[in-house]
Amino acid sequence: MAIDGVDAADQAAPDVSFDELLAMTPESMREVFPPTRWQLGKLLALDVKVEPVEVADLLWMLDLPLWQLNGERFKVTPNQVAATPMNFRAHYERVMNADLDFPIHLVAYRGRLVVLDGIHRLLKAHFLRRRWIEAKIATAAQLAECGPDHR
Repeated sequence: MAIDGVDAADQAAPDVSFDELLAMTPESMREVFPPTRWQLGKLLALDVKVEPVEVADLLWMLDLPLWQLNGERFKVTPNQVAATPMNFRAHYERVMNADLDFPIHLVAYRGRLVVLDGIHRLLKAHFLRRRWIEAKIATAAQLAECGPDHR
């Protein structure tokens, strides 16, 4: 569940090792994300077809504390941002600036689709009441290929 190459809104959180990140990850998230270290650039480079996915199938993720606040990881859920956007201005701005022409990235894990990249886009699609969002769905094997030691 570690992402190497996180963008600016999340860089305030201190760098930690993969093991430290797993240790600080809330149980609610450890249950839903595969415990695989992967790099964002490699995930985005995967040759996976784009296909529509129902937004409703992914809304469960908006209750997870996916985002950082004031340098602390796992403090804000996307639904908190939706409910009180001015309390979480940086995340709200990212949501509103999200490009829905760029597909989100998913992996199937424990019987459901999990968003690896694109939660801000998902929340924007939900705000706009879109039924579908374009997505690339990686397999567990493809996700493993995105690790820092995999060539």
